Amino acid sequence: MTGADVPGRCVVVDPSTDEVATLRALTGVDLVSPGELDARLGSSPEPVDLVVVGSLAGNPVGLVQRAHRLAPGASIAVLREDDPAPVRRQVSYAPGVPLDVLVVSVRDEDLGVRLRRLRNAAVGRRRHAAVLAAVTRRAAATVGPAAPAPAAVGSLLEHAPIAVLVIAPTGELLGWNRRAELLLDLGQTSPGHPVDEVLPGALAYVAQLVGAEAVTGSATPAPAHLRIGDRVDVELTAVRSQTDEGRPVLLLLAADVTAHREAERERDRLADQVQLLARVSETLAGSLDVSESVAHLAEVLVPALADWTSIQLREQRDQLAGVTVRHHEPSLAPVASAMESVIARRAAGSEASRRAAEGSPVLVAVVDDAVLDAQVPDDELRDLVGRLGVVSALAVPMPGRTGILGSLLLSRGPGRPRFGEPELELAVEIGRRAGIALDNARLYAGQRHVATELQRSLLTEPPELASAEIAVRYVAAAQEAQVGGDWYDAFAQPDGDLVLVIGDVVGHDTRAAAAMGQLRSLVRGIAFTTGDDPDAVLTAVDLAVEGLDLAAMATALVAQLGLGQEWGDGATVRWSSAGHPPPVLLGPDGRARLLEPDSGRADLLLGVDATSRRSLHAATVPPGGALLLYTDGLVEGRRHTLDEGLSRLLSTVERHAAERLDDLCDAVLAELVPAGGQDDVALIAVRVRAAPAIGGSGVSDPRRVGPGSRTCGEAGNSGTKPARRPS
Repeated sequence: MTGADVPGRCVVVDPSTDEVATLRALTGVDLVSPGELDARLGSSPEPVDLVVVGSLAGNPVGLVQRAHRLAPGASIAVLREDDPAPVRRQVSYAPGVPLDVLVVSVRDEDLGVRLRRLRNAAVGRRRHAAVLAAVTRRAAATVGPAAPAPAAVGSLLEHAPIAVLVIAPTGELLGWNRRAELLLDLGQTSPGHPVDEVLPGALAYVAQLVGAEAVTGSATPAPAHLRIGDRVDVELTAVRSQTDEGRPVLLLLAADVTAHREAERERDRLADQVQLLARVSETLAGSLDVSESVAHLAEVLVPALADWTSIQLREQRDQLAGVTVRHHEPSLAPVASAMESVIARRAAGSEASRRAAEGSPVLVAVVDDAVLDAQVPDDELRDLVGRLGVVSALAVPMPGRTGILGSLLLSRGPGRPRFGEPELELAVEIGRRAGIALDNARLYAGQRHVATELQRSLLTEPPELASAEIAVRYVAAAQEAQVGGDWYDAFAQPDGDLVLVIGDVVGHDTRAAAAMGQLRSLVRGIAFTTGDDPDAVLTAVDLAVEGLDLAAMATALVAQLGLGQEWGDGATVRWSSAGHPPPVLLGPDGRARLLEPDSGRADLLLGVDATSRRSLHAATVPPGGALLLYTDGLVEGRRHTLDEGLSRLLSTVERHAAERLDDLCDAVLAELVPAGGQDDVALIAVRVRAAPAIGGSGVSDPRRVGPGSRTCGEAGNSGTKPARRPS
């Protein structure tokens, strides 16, 4: 039999080959499988001081619990090949595990030293248990109905570094040492009292001890953790012994683990706070809409931190801009809605919310009737607050870059712990993060509004013609502020031709938008005043870009569509492209093709070389045919090549060829840009109408534009074009 001072066995479960080599340095090592663990620990003739759970174990936490139940005096270590942190967290929360369980990586350089130290600790515990048992057997404990004094427990037991209680198997308190007296405040306690009077829950542990011995033959169940009021946490273990007269007694060993438990509770509290802050940040980062962000913030905070919350936003002039109230009980949603209405209508809130909106965090730890009257002066609002329930509240500001954006009020009702300083500190951080996120959302909303107005001013409605149906579309990039460098234009010239323009300025920011406005105006003005062919228009624009030092580059395509009074045979389209994707011609038979230059080469972009030559191309658009101009955002993408994008465009146009022009454009955008593209998309489509029947009720002048626009010149145009004017 191994003595109390000699190391016992080391049982290793499911180790890897490398771990076996490392553990061979320890003496008395037994290698077992998980199925052999119970038999090895339950029937070992020698004590087991160390149990090592190897990295190949599939359920390390379960093996730790089994080992601690079968050999409560043994130290336990868990080895991991990967990061040990997840298993360490599981062990820290699992019941029935020792406080000093070691979860460590097999790659740690001091692994052998730490295992030997862990094993020596178990040997020391076994030695101390043997001393206590010897002292207890010598104790002269004469138990009677009126025991006059505590039983003597010996000098060693008196100076033991742990609280020890001597009790009868039936639960009566027989004696204790000085540490027990100090730990459990036993100065006025007399022997003979039930142990539960000084250590609540100990009697149930004794019953468990007796029951475990009856069922399994083991007299050492796993330690119990008991809480004495709000001041002390103890870990309780038991040792069965007897007096010199052979009378059975139990030694209850109570270790003060208050500091450890407080550290665990603080760790759990901090972990919960970190998780809540992470959820708040993730929620606020998921949207750039102010109202949506506030609603999501309320959903995260209730009920995780409060029973209900009131979030009030302020404008720059300190005017109330919005109120959101949420309660965790769905049945109280009407009350929360009524509170939103009262606060918005009367601009009335609590005193705590008002002070928070001025920048001061407020903690009202206890809310009674008097405090409620002082905090909520408005009678109707106070009634609603009472219906929602509040026993503790706090309010914090939500600071932005240039001021306070609003306040965040959190309230807890009956049955929940009251708020304290830790919760106030957490709420201040939440308010800070919410303020930054909402400030970003407001800034984005302002930029989006400005960009939208700029877009509306630059991308005008096309003219309405009797001879042609025109549709335009603009889709902003999903990640941009609603406008970039893409543009379209359509207008009638004095001679009756229709000019179509599509372009894309290099860049995606406000500078690109400004450059787009300048180039659009240049193209529009030059094309209208000169009446030149598209190639001459682009050449003139190039010269203007260089002469005016615009420092802008863009792809562009200008097309002139001949629409005169004799338009029954279709229309001639002339176009010139400055590095822009080719137009799509959709025939009345439903077939679509690209109008590509005969040379196969694209001309230079605008703004690159003012002396570059521009090519002019021509084609016929038959009656019922359509012409589509678009920017590259429609056909280019990270997941497909340009050729693949053009092929998809043609097939989509052909599938929807029979639909109205507006429906055709919507279908093209829905299929090629389903969820907002990576780039802006501009699209303009024109369908040439067939001539009206003679004597019918059609429009007599096919060149007349829609309401609010002027009539084109009197010169007719049957698809031919006079000679180009000299530049």
